[in-house]
Amino acid sequence: MIAFLRGILVDTGTDCVYLDVNGVGFEVTVPPRVLNRVTCIGQEVFLYTYLQTLENEFRIYGFLDEDERQLFRTLLSIPGLGAKTCLGIVSSMTTEELYRAVLAQDEKSLTSVPGIGRKTAQRLIFELQNKWPKTDLIATTASENLRSSWTDTISALETLGFKSSELIPILSQLQAKNELGEAVEENVRKVLRLKGASAKS
Repeated sequence: MIAFLRGILVDTGTDCVYLDVNGVGFEVTVPPRVLNRVTCIGQEVFLYTYLQTLENEFRIYGFLDEDERQLFRTLLSIPGLGAKTCLGIVSSMTTEELYRAVLAQDEKSLTSVPGIGRKTAQRLIFELQNKWPKTDLIATTASENLRSSWTDTISALETLGFKSSELIPILSQLQAKNELGEAVEENVRKVLRLKGASAKS
């Protein structure tokens, strides 16, 4: 695998850059964010890369940091999501912004990304909740003091038969309203009240 490339920018295309790496020319497909920042012909460019092996070709994708590359790889593993759509998401949202949108099941934020419709947004929410570790999801939305409370609250509710995927959006909603505390019993009662109200509506 080609982990990164460091070379001189020779030219740019509509969705790619051309790098001279010690006399070897590489065409690297990049998200719009990279094209906006890499503009000076002759400048040295460093990109983290991902090599995609297709049926009839190899394609290299380039990113400005490791976080963007990892996000792209995660998105690309979702069935039905093509590289162009994945690049659009990477260019439009940071990893943390995407985490938060998924946790809150915020279809509106996801559909604001060009090329993302409602069905794709729903698929992202469903797939990413299963692909990202629960502890990582918690870490992006809860302060240090509340992380153990999140974990304990989820564990307590899971013993009652609930799934973490349905609990995390409710906890995010409570936290957004500053109604989530460190007392696990109280958090459990609040979640159950919201679940009950949702079932009645």
